[in-house]
Amino acid sequence: MGNKEKLKNILNGLNEIVIYRNITNHSLIRKWIKILQELLKEEPSIEFIYSEYSSFYKGITEYAFKKRIHKNIWPTFLAEEIAYDENPFSHISEKYGFNAVSNLIIKTIEKEIGILKEFCYVNIAETVNSLLNTELPDFENSVNNIFYEKVNNTTFMLGNLWELKEGKIAEYLSNYYHSNGCGIFGKYKAFRWVKENWAGRLKGIESVDPVTFEDLIGYEEERKIVIENTEAFLKGFPANNVLLYGDKGTGKSSTVKALLNEFYKEGLRLIEINKNDIKDLSYILDIIKDRGMKFILFFDDLSFDESEADYKELKSVLEGGVEVLPSNIVIYATSNRRHIVTENIEDNELHNTDAREEKLSLSDRFGITITFVTPSQEEYLKIVKGLAQKHNIEIEWNLLKEKALQWAIWHNGRSPRSAKQFIDHLRYELSKNTV
Repeated sequence: MGNKEKLKNILNGLNEIVIYRNITNHSLIRKWIKILQELLKEEPSIEFIYSEYSSFYKGITEYAFKKRIHKNIWPTFLAEEIAYDENPFSHISEKYGFNAVSNLIIKTIEKEIGILKEFCYVNIAETVNSLLNTELPDFENSVNNIFYEKVNNTTFMLGNLWELKEGKIAEYLSNYYHSNGCGIFGKYKAFRWVKENWAGRLKGIESVDPVTFEDLIGYEEERKIVIENTEAFLKGFPANNVLLYGDKGTGKSSTVKALLNEFYKEGLRLIEINKNDIKDLSYILDIIKDRGMKFILFFDDLSFDESEADYKELKSVLEGGVEVLPSNIVIYATSNRRHIVTENIEDNELHNTDAREEKLSLSDRFGITITFVTPSQEEYLKIVKGLAQKHNIEIEWNLLKEKALQWAIWHNGRSPRSAKQFIDHLRYELSKNTV
């Protein structure tokens, strides 16, 4: 079979794709297809091919730089598009697993991935150069291994896709979607609810705070409660909504972020919601309630002035009103206020017992409330010592203790955050003496 006949068969196959049709509509893939279509003409336009390839080359090399990959760029790109694609097969697999996929869909998936496999191994530059005697630069050889390291993302988790034999592909992909999700929930592990032109949407967070429980020293008993509740949630047992209340800098928010980094591989996702967007809760619930992932709706530093009424909508969801929380969603919130809603003793409304109870009962609607109090001097120094050991800081204890207490007086008082800031500063000071 000649080169042109092979290209024609590949293009015909791409036109027959149904389930993964979104992939063939990607801008870079469309440019690839346009070049192949031009090559099959009796008198292909060199100018058109160079123009399309120039745009394609720019896009694919930018992708390679961003993902820090220097070989198998095109197969990796296609595998990632498959990993993130939202279609009936990936949705069914995400929520129910391979056993829920019909034989017809399995057969279709095997066929379509086979077509995309042929497509991914066509070297576009070599093909054009051989057919038209040109000298297009090959993007696969344009990105050298300049200290690139593999990053922890979906690209490499699907690295075995193109090596699988026919008959094994659909199950492999289905298991992948079931474990990792699809669409934006496969691409990101944390999200913000953002407003654009009065409409809200979930925006994936590219750089998630990497804090882990190993980084957090102190408050072990408090964190144990949150961890156990989250583990029950992930295993499908009833779980409580959690309020982490306490003084600033005590690690309330870091605890929730550490949960995500600990359990995201088990299907946990986190959505950060601003209190001003509480009125959009029903929209957010509609988006995620039928997904296969488990979600923490995270309200950080939650508090309301007594004139704000949005807390009533949150209270209704927490206590199981008309809008109840689906089984794959829990709400975790942090607050510096025990009762969340500000009390104003000058407000005549608070003389009304029912109104007062309405305002003070929001925090009581969380199934679990955990208190993070400012550490004692002894506890503060324990945190400092633990962080110093973690970062291999070798300094005489009495001197370290003196500096740590001095830092607390001069800066933000005793707290885990203050201890971390002190150790970060000390690491820098010590690095200057070793240069």
